Amino acid sequence: MDTSSNLNYLPLLMQVAVAAGFVVFTLFATHMLTPRVKTKKKEENFECGIEAQGNARFPVSIRYFMTAILFVLFDVEVILYFRSN
Repeated sequence: MDTSSNLNYLPLLMQVAVAAGFVVFTLFATHMLTPRVKTKKKEENFECGIEAQGNARFPVSIRYFMTAILFVLFDVEVILYFRSN
């Protein structure tokens, strides 16, 4: 391969190197400049301004999941069927 054609890629490689350097610098700078004040209130989950109550994990019937999976399966099938016609 001709060396002059390899030199044509130099600006592209420089641009990729500058972009990657900017990403690394930005991640490093934000990590170093971020205040590290941890409180119990900040560590709690936040959901639309509503205070968390109780445990979020509760048993759900397997019939619910089977109905949802069948709905998604047939929904995608119908979309693909009408798309092909």
